[in-house]
Amino acid sequence: MKRVLALLLVLCIFLCACGKEKETEDSTTEVVASDVVEESSVALVEESSVVEESSSEIVEEVEEDLIRHPLNGEVLEEVWNGRATAVMINNLIDALPQYGISEADIIYEIETEGGITRLLALFSDLTDVGSIGPVRSSRTFYNSVATSFDAPLIHCGGSGGAIKAQYVDNGEQISNWAHIDQRYNGEYFFRDTDRYDYQGYAWEHTLFTTGEMVLEALSDNGYDTVYEEGADYSLQFAEKVELDGEKAERVVVNFNGGKTTTMTYDKDSGKYAAEQYGDIHLDAATGEGMKYRNVIVVYAEQWFVYDGVYNRSYYDIIGSGTGHFACDGKIVPIKWSRDSVYDEFVYTLEDDTPLTLGVGNSYIAVVSNNCPVDFE
Repeated sequence: MKRVLALLLVLCIFLCACGKEKETEDSTTEVVASDVVEESSVALVEESSVVEESSSEIVEEVEEDLIRHPLNGEVLEEVWNGRATAVMINNLIDALPQYGISEADIIYEIETEGGITRLLALFSDLTDVGSIGPVRSSRTFYNSVATSFDAPLIHCGGSGGAIKAQYVDNGEQISNWAHIDQRYNGEYFFRDTDRYDYQGYAWEHTLFTTGEMVLEALSDNGYDTVYEEGADYSLQFAEKVELDGEKAERVVVNFNGGKTTTMTYDKDSGKYAAEQYGDIHLDAATGEGMKYRNVIVVYAEQWFVYDGVYNRSYYDIIGSGTGHFACDGKIVPIKWSRDSVYDEFVYTLEDDTPLTLGVGNSYIAVVSNNCPVDFE
């Protein structure tokens, strides 16, 4: 009996030892398998990171290789070799509505005198543009802006300095100024007599032209409309703009004389809808309000010189200064610079990084240093 008990005890000890050994082996197997899974996961993460970095590099390379329109950033199949054309647009409340302005790539708004602003509409393609206007007179700073784009300016007269192709009040001239003045080239303009005869408009608010007329005027006056090597206006564009700025769903541009232009961000279109004089800024040619992808405000020194009739407004827009840029519902402070009347404006962020605009049209206002924008 004792021998049986002893054998049973030995058997139990043997079975327990085998069980522990198997448990140890299984545990070791699990640890090894876990290590393999973890190592595989790390490898996959690292590989994923490499793929993401590679994809990012590819996207950047593709973006750099794209051919974009120099005025609006649209992707093109080949380099745009056209020439921009500028048209002076009457923006007095009594002259509204305007026609053809929504076809412009860039609209400049600047105060002339007495709180009155005018628009300079910059077009890259006038082929299918109908009526444009009402056309009005120029000022020295509009001559300067048009010259920065090497754009012939379509206008009807101007201030004393403007018609002499001056760009500052000390009398400096713009050499070889490209322009078409209705006073001497009336065949390229027409009067909307219905405005005057039946709608109660003053005569100065009835002058118009068309895209076809402007193209004919440029050709007849020997202005080149093609650049063999393309144009470069120092503007950079991207489909998506990421601004590290403040929310700006409403931007109010303030002019010295009290006139304001309000931009309200429309998420559906991704653009800012413009309002002035308490109503939408309408292009009567389309029946729709003006909307802009980009809003730029340039702050500059403004002063006035009495010419015997008006206190004419002047701006120091050669040199450098500050401003604001709004796009996709956000706004950031910027800097601008310009070396001469023949050079384009160069825009950067505050850290001197080149400013990237969103693909689309732009509104640019030049205002006094003491008239910062309001936004919320």
